[in-house]
Amino acid sequence: MKKGFTLIELLAVIVILAIIALIATPIILNIINDAKNESDKRSKELYLHAVNQAIARKNLTEEFNPTSCTVNKDGNLTCDGEELIVEVNGKKPCKGTITLENMDIVSEDIGYCDGSTDDEVQGDEGYYTDSSGANTPDLMDGTLTPVVYDNNSKKWKIADPNDEWYDYSKQNWANAVILKSELRSTKKVGDELTLPTTNNDFNSSDVLAMFVWIPRYSYTIKNQYGDGGTSATSPGAIDIKFVGVDINDSGTATYTDEKNKESSWYTHPAFTFGDKNLSGIWVGKFETSHTTYSSTTTSNQLNCTNESCEGADNIRILPNVQSLRYQTVAPYFYVVRSMSRNNNLFGINSNTTDTHMMKNSEWGAVAYLSQSKYGKYGNDDYTGVNKEIYQNKSSDYITGSSNGTPSQKETNTQCAYDEEGESRAEGTGSCGGGASTTGNIYGIYDMNGGAWEYVMGNYNNTVGSFQSDFFNTENNKKYYDKYTITSTSSCTKGECKGHALSETSGWYSDSVYLVSSSNPWFVRGGNCYGTGSAGVFGFSSSYGGSSDSNSFRVVFAPTTISK
Repeated sequence: MKKGFTLIELLAVIVILAIIALIATPIILNIINDAKNESDKRSKELYLHAVNQAIARKNLTEEFNPTSCTVNKDGNLTCDGEELIVEVNGKKPCKGTITLENMDIVSEDIGYCDGSTDDEVQGDEGYYTDSSGANTPDLMDGTLTPVVYDNNSKKWKIADPNDEWYDYSKQNWANAVILKSELRSTKKVGDELTLPTTNNDFNSSDVLAMFVWIPRYSYTIKNQYGDGGTSATSPGAIDIKFVGVDINDSGTATYTDEKNKESSWYTHPAFTFGDKNLSGIWVGKFETSHTTYSSTTTSNQLNCTNESCEGADNIRILPNVQSLRYQTVAPYFYVVRSMSRNNNLFGINSNTTDTHMMKNSEWGAVAYLSQSKYGKYGNDDYTGVNKEIYQNKSSDYITGSSNGTPSQKETNTQCAYDEEGESRAEGTGSCGGGASTTGNIYGIYDMNGGAWEYVMGNYNNTVGSFQSDFFNTENNKKYYDKYTITSTSSCTKGECKGHALSETSGWYSDSVYLVSSSNPWFVRGGNCYGTGSAGVFGFSSSYGGSSDSNSFRVVFAPTTISK
């Protein structure tokens, strides 16, 4: 008589098979992972060998001895500004850098877009990275939405972060927005966005705030007036090298500037925030506005004295609206800190993002990048004096406005921010684009003219009009730059490097007035009434009180890096 398996026997077999699977699965996965790592290692070796061959072939027809190469998205290289085709069978990297000496590779930091590399390049995994070497913008766990400008519709639209949405080599800096809360779940990739078109038209806007990514970089100024500059009134380029970051499996970040230190190159101080190294910062695209602000009321309307100020929800960073003024330094500082308080309107997580008022060093980071090949200075649509950022001469302090000329020219021609995407050279079409740090719509506005902007730069912990206990709080040290210098000639120490003070003093004939015990707070950029003294390299000092011509700017510092 035939007999089948009993239920207990079947269960026993299933249990045995489960145990075998439990034991075998990690072993098999390890074998697969080891094979994959070995394949990646072999792919990298083949690629680097192909790079050496490509350089050798090029030297057969011309002298070619590059020192630094950037890996393009297609796996080919840009070496000291020249294109180099790399022929190799198999997988090519799509991002990273290679450093050479006498045609030999001395270090490399390359990555693959499918994430299959032992040296993963910074950024949200799988996101697009351009060929410049700039760190992938940190979108702060979805708080920020990437946007790209559509030259056909003349509108900003939501971008796919996996596709090309910025290119620093073309002066197209990465832009992102905070959408209104009711739109965050409904707006999708490709949807156009509405921005204010008339003064203080906040209700019609789909957007609460616009930001621009400043990637971590190191810089050098090769001579007193920049590489190729002839005088302070005609400065040349500041040389910039973007600094990549590797992240290991435990989430620890190592930056390439920590590996390849050069005596004449300086990592910009804006990317060190307290005890954290940053892959970049988000800077407000315009001077800051506020939905309840009235220019007819000259008192301190914000009434923000701590980091729990509910009025922070009314902060806006948009074009074609009036910048917030008539406040002392302290309310400006605390209203920005309150943007990340619990249950804030913007959806910002204070555990991963630090919101703060722009520091003087952070202003310097934007100014230096603008004066490089990646900024307006490198934009071929502008020549001569028009390399300087055009001035915002709006006496109503309307954000994103443009004079259509640098500050040296005394004219009151005024152009509104009109969402014209093309760069405009002098005298052609609308003049809006020349007022940004890139000479096109992708840059940061209002850094020449508009209102003087208070920045967190202070003389020797002198309170001025600030709250008296501010400097006694240890945590506050990361929120301001402390200065003890009394003249630009003595400003050669670490407290000045990168801050757009002594290194760029008088560039474009911009104003030069240091902080002091009587006027301890820095203001930057000049205002709408300035002529030759206004500009991105201009600085002056103030007691810190309220004024009709003083505003400020918001900065976000992502303090954790997503793999």
